[in-house]
Amino acid sequence: MFIPVKTSRVSNNKRIVASAPTQQPRRRSLSHFARDRSGNIAILFVFMSTVLFLFVGGAVDYTRWNAVRADMIESMDAASLAVAQLAAADDTLTPTQLETYGDAFFRENFDYEDQLLSGWNIDFNLASDAVISTCITGKLSTFLLGVAGIHELDIDKCVEITPQGSGRIELALVLDVTGSMSWNDSNGQNKLNSLRTAVTALLDVLFESNPTSDNVRVGVVPFNQHVNAGASSGWTNSWGDTNGVAAYNGARFFHVDENGVVDAARKVNHYDLFNSDPDRSWDGCVEARPYPLDELDTEPGLATTTAIITAAMQTPSSADEPDATMRNAFSSMPSINGEFTVAGLASISNSRWVPVFLADEPDCNDADDCDNGDYSESGTVNGVAWNGFWFDDPDDDNVLTWVKESSYSNRSYISDHRFTNYNQGTPFNKYVPIVSHFREVNQGNITDTPFMDWMTKQGVQPATGFGTQEYIMRTGYVGWWDPITETYNHRYDLPKGSASKGPNYSACPEAILPLTDTRADIDGVGTGIMERLVATGATNIPAGVVWGWRAVSPDAPFTEAIGPGENGPGSTVFEDWQKAVVIMTDGENVFSGRNTHWGSSISAFGYEIEERMGDNVDQTSEMENEADNKILRLCRRMKQDNVLVYTIVFDVNPGSTIENIFKSCATEPTAPYFFNAPDGDQLADAFGDIADDLVKLHISK
Repeated sequence: MFIPVKTSRVSNNKRIVASAPTQQPRRRSLSHFARDRSGNIAILFVFMSTVLFLFVGGAVDYTRWNAVRADMIESMDAASLAVAQLAAADDTLTPTQLETYGDAFFRENFDYEDQLLSGWNIDFNLASDAVISTCITGKLSTFLLGVAGIHELDIDKCVEITPQGSGRIELALVLDVTGSMSWNDSNGQNKLNSLRTAVTALLDVLFESNPTSDNVRVGVVPFNQHVNAGASSGWTNSWGDTNGVAAYNGARFFHVDENGVVDAARKVNHYDLFNSDPDRSWDGCVEARPYPLDELDTEPGLATTTAIITAAMQTPSSADEPDATMRNAFSSMPSINGEFTVAGLASISNSRWVPVFLADEPDCNDADDCDNGDYSESGTVNGVAWNGFWFDDPDDDNVLTWVKESSYSNRSYISDHRFTNYNQGTPFNKYVPIVSHFREVNQGNITDTPFMDWMTKQGVQPATGFGTQEYIMRTGYVGWWDPITETYNHRYDLPKGSASKGPNYSACPEAILPLTDTRADIDGVGTGIMERLVATGATNIPAGVVWGWRAVSPDAPFTEAIGPGENGPGSTVFEDWQKAVVIMTDGENVFSGRNTHWGSSISAFGYEIEERMGDNVDQTSEMENEADNKILRLCRRMKQDNVLVYTIVFDVNPGSTIENIFKSCATEPTAPYFFNAPDGDQLADAFGDIADDLVKLHISK
């Protein structure tokens, strides 16, 4: 027999020939049999067939399980919504009746009931008015997985239906209470009364018939040209500038120490001024913080990073902010007022708020002084020679042609003759050296750089006369400091004039109502804030908007809102709550001009001469334009903070500037986020539609 040989090549290219084996008898040992693998394919086939069967069977059963469960969840959602809608429509139904209805609704829609093993159960938890939790427990039998010992699969599942808003909503109502709200609308209805009716319509939806709620918190922020943040004890040292370190605290006044030395380098604290007046206390209106802190929800008492200040001044790109009106509000931002640096704005000192304290404005002495030639009097006080003409009559056109007494709204709070008339004793004797010092500095006879800096900020032009500049000096003088009582004496402790005048802004609106879960706090008869609102003053919308944002923010000064990491009622957490702001106005921003050295009436942004809204914003028309832009920037900042923004213009012409601003300001420029309500009836409809949107049912889990 021919036996082929195998060949191979080696590195030297020589051919190696393998010898043919010798034939031997075929023998199999036991060990050889054990090593035989010729039957493994059959065994492997049997094993793989079983695995394949289980795999295919499992796929079939799990596909069926997914189909059953998907239909079950869809039917649960529908049944839960149906129960919620029925409960809202008929509050006489008992939980048992609602559960029976929900059970029937589910069975009608669920197509796989016959495939569930007996003993399955659907349960509607109606313990909370705001959240309906529906759970199913049960099992589904398997077809093919039984061979592997898996005879059933769980179908347990829970869903929650939450009313968006009435379920878990923190809402601030920013409401215009300016003088025009006392007028009638086109239907002859008083606008402030219409606003009360509209707010009640909103609360009817949010609270339903319940006096309180664990899931609704509503605050109210009334505004005119000021906002009353509240003069309660809650204004701690971390919130109000009680230490007098903020830049705007005492900016219109100068300090005189107990020795009669003018010390303009020391700040005058508005809190000390209120303490110096035994007849007046702070009503609660505050000045805005320096720009751009007036547009930020940064916490008082804490330093702000320079990065936050810098970022606040940046213009968003068109990709980041498609609304051109909004982008323009950022691109046209003024520079920071020249007296500040970014680091200074970021300091703790400027994080707090300054209470409004109005200067006692100059008035004519008394009738005898002004009409009978009292200016001819002269004498010497503490070595200072004086003449009657030192104390010029603000109503004398020959002395000052560009201002008359009628230009000053806070005149005669303390009649000037109380300290400018020679027979007034101590107040007069204390005042004469201050007048002398003022004149000497003003005429360049002595140097007092801090005092000259103060005068320059008030609009004083050095060495330009006597009486003209003494009007400014007269408003800035607060008396002599007493370190023992820590009060200023010989001015604000003098007898007062009209009760309508004083250090508080006379039209300071009702104080902010922080978030509350009690409806009576809002529209309750004899208890609600809506009943106490009074229509007065001019319009400063951004002042209201920023405090609306702060009302729903968990940070001080209002801390009622739930914050990240905190727990709310009913084991809720921060992520469960939606924050929203409703802004309503009946007109454009208005900053009134005045024929005084300040140039305007006071607002939360001070006087026009102070440029508190930004560098070179020093005219009322410029302030109004900048206030429009502030609204837009504030709305964008709120929306970036996940706050829903609803806006309403009331009795405003279509196509007006404020309408366009409010459209851009809203979360969306159409209903239910924006409304133009021409009359009281449609105002109520707008508030009602907003409430409906907030309570619109949705699947939360």
